[in-house]
Amino acid sequence: DTVMQRILEILSGIPTLVIMILMLTIFDPGLLSIVFAMIITGWVNMARVVRAQTLKIKEQEYVYAATVLGASRLNIALRHILPNIAGVIIVQLMFSIPTAIFFEAFLSFIGLGLKPPIASLGTLLNEGYKTFRFLPHLMWVPAAALSVMMICFNLLADGMRDAFDPKTKE
Repeated sequence: DTVMQRILEILSGIPTLVIMILMLTIFDPGLLSIVFAMIITGWVNMARVVRAQTLKIKEQEYVYAATVLGASRLNIALRHILPNIAGVIIVQLMFSIPTAIFFEAFLSFIGLGLKPPIASLGTLLNEGYKTFRFLPHLMWVPAAALSVMMICFNLLADGMRDAFDPKTKE
């Protein structure tokens, strides 16, 4: 736990965009490189949230009861802790989807992501930016699609957070 926390502190001290740009300049830009860079940077927030929830649930009375009754640590983790943090994990994943979409679009827009025969919102925005003075719709349509997608995923994640939160149920 201590070693993982030190690794998390180091990774969270470096901005995500800087790590992603460095990864894409070292490796060949493309979808695989973007996914690999997102994997390296995307787990930091999830690890913090999961650790905090695990430490909170670990102190609950039913976990102590399972320990007293002789349940193994693996059994407690799989039958008591994991089902109770599953909602938090799903919500955190849903909130990370708009961030991933934005980073991919941004990296493709600046030329470090996907390249133009491959369609991406970032490449479409880049092509629209080149002809913005004459054909502004080539930039407005992908920008609107990107905005709507990010808003929809945020609203979906917000709704899922409300659905999984037992305190909001009446």
